[in-house]
Amino acid sequence: MADILQVQTIDQALMAEMTAHAAKSERRRVHLLLHAGHGDQVQRLLIFMQVGTYVRPHCHPTQWEMLVLLQGQGDLLRFGADGRLEGRIEMGPQLPVVQIPAGAWHGFVVRAPDTVVMELKPGPYQPSEFADWAPPEGDPEASRFLETIAA
Repeated sequence: MADILQVQTIDQALMAEMTAHAAKSERRRVHLLLHAGHGDQVQRLLIFMQVGTYVRPHCHPTQWEMLVLLQGQGDLLRFGADGRLEGRIEMGPQLPVVQIPAGAWHGFVVRAPDTVVMELKPGPYQPSEFADWAPPEGDPEASRFLETIAA
């Protein structure tokens, strides 16, 4: 019962530790889940990212998603269903929060080292639908695609 009542805290030391893990990670990012499980009514996590991570364009067909930038800088990219880049929202100190509607194709490009984003969306967990017009993570074309959309 005591674990249920435990208050979660995230301090600067933990954020520094996690961004260091992201720098060493092959994916150039790591997640810290704040919810108890896939069934939680609100899915919430911190994403620690480094420049060069590839966030494959995706959508959440039935869920909105909110991103809260805690540190760093990045661009939220909006795509049409055909893969056409429709917009770029520069997230930083002047614009730290965006809410993405259900069904919107989007991706993210990290613009500064040690970028941290809190992601929130309704639960239970549902896997993302990845764009078939964008290469999967680990594909040799992914780095070229990232260069194109990051420009």
